Amino acid sequence: MQQVLNSNERNEAFLKFLLFFLVTIIVVILAVFFNYHLPTSENRVLQEQVDLQRGQEATEGKFVQKMSEAVALLDSLDKNNSPANLEQINNQLGGKLTELELLRQKDDPSAYGRMNNTILDKLSQLQYAKSQVRDLQKAANQASGLQQDLTSCRNQLAADEARLASTTVH
Repeated sequence: MQQVLNSNERNEAFLKFLLFFLVTIIVVILAVFFNYHLPTSENRVLQEQVDLQRGQEATEGKFVQKMSEAVALLDSLDKNNSPANLEQINNQLGGKLTELELLRQKDDPSAYGRMNNTILDKLSQLQYAKSQVRDLQKAANQASGLQQDLTSCRNQLAADEARLASTTVH
């Protein structure tokens, strides 16, 4: 049999071809793998974010519902109610504010968290202000009653002085 003169070069060329062929096959397999693997991991991450967002929306819905109930109770404080009714409404309002406190997301730097904190603070301040207004109205009514009593007493005093002066002249 005859020996090929350039067998070393052919073997070297064949090994280079085999190496490049394997590298190309590995690159294609990796591309296919990442094409199917990355979207599933991205989908998982995105699904977690969607679930988190839906949870926040559900919590915000509950917060808005409780807030609406608290605002309705605050509005009912303005109506002329008996002191017992006012006390009951204040107790109910305190319960709603406690529920809102539990629903708000503490240490939440998002817009929802800041907004919930602000709303809760303003509702509490409004409840306090309404109780102050009610107390001031009560004090004003008492002062008005006392003013009327003072006017009545002065009129009575003037009448008694006039009667006394007319009886001492005779």
